[in-house]
Amino acid sequence: MTTRILRLTLACLCTTVLFADGPEDSKGPEPKGKSGKGVKGADGAKNAIDLVAAAKPTSNPTPTFTLTSPVIKDGAALLTEFTGDGAGASIPLAWANVPKGTVSLALVMHHLDPEGKTKIYWLMYDIDPKTTNAGKNATDFGKMGLSTVHNRVEYAPPHSKGPGLKKYVLTLFALSAKLNLADATQPVTVEALLPAMKGKVLGAADLNVTYTRPATASAEEEKRPARKGPPAAAKGE
Repeated sequence: MTTRILRLTLACLCTTVLFADGPEDSKGPEPKGKSGKGVKGADGAKNAIDLVAAAKPTSNPTPTFTLTSPVIKDGAALLTEFTGDGAGASIPLAWANVPKGTVSLALVMHHLDPEGKTKIYWLMYDIDPKTTNAGKNATDFGKMGLSTVHNRVEYAPPHSKGPGLKKYVLTLFALSAKLNLADATQPVTVEALLPAMKGKVLGAADLNVTYTRPATASAEEEKRPARKGPPAAAKGE
């Protein structure tokens, strides 16, 4: 009798432990992130917002407005000279058929990383609409804003840490008015530039380029010294 009671007691204890832990698929919904929108999975970037692309007109009113380069075709791979694995030079550019009524131009080179973050490699604004090109390593065809790669006022050459082909987009915006950025934090960031452009974009022209780092390239983050260019102004100036 005592043995039977002991067996029943052990069986009850085991059952209690099993239900307390619960099977793997009975633990309820997956935990949510701090935002309450769920933890981002491997494909989380699919729903990311490309801030620069979102600033372009829904339908391009001036399809003849083009941005090109004498050293690379649209969609082609960058030469090493124009990347962080080479000289890190900015590519020469040319544009044509600027929309009628354009008062100012702005140039943004960006990349949407695997986490869905819009990274800014090059930002130029207040470009004279009479200008039709920018040479290699040019820094004087407009005012230079902040690159988010190193948080410096510079052209940051592509130097991805991850493997595989990466896409970078240079977008030239034609604007109907000069941007009012007097109250913006200096140096000007893309977060200040894009809202200031709202309602003023007459057209946008893209130049897409790609880069795949060599298999032998270092996986460490680029520690390239700052390029020569306009110095960054202190915040609030």
